[in-house]
Amino acid sequence: MSSNNNKGQKIVELHVDNSLKNTWVDNIHMAVRDDDISLVRLSTNLPEGLFEQLRFLTSKKRLIEFVDIICSTINYYPSAPDSLKNKK
Repeated sequence: MSSNNNKGQKIVELHVDNSLKNTWVDNIHMAVRDDDISLVRLSTNLPEGLFEQLRFLTSKKRLIEFVDIICSTINYYPSAPDSLKNKK
């Protein structure tokens, strides 16, 4: 459920699924299609090989928002490689 606080901001309640397990991941693989659908896969390196842990689809816009959140959370803001900067 959601409600409004004194500042007019909407507060959304997070429904936690305690049955979900925490998983260590070592790798992230991403692909963005021409129609802006993004596939994100997280995997783990084990002695037996590479194991996919999670796969999800989202929009390119939402994926950019996720990356912005990650960058601001860890206070790390990478810059584009020179090869991409020169293409503009």
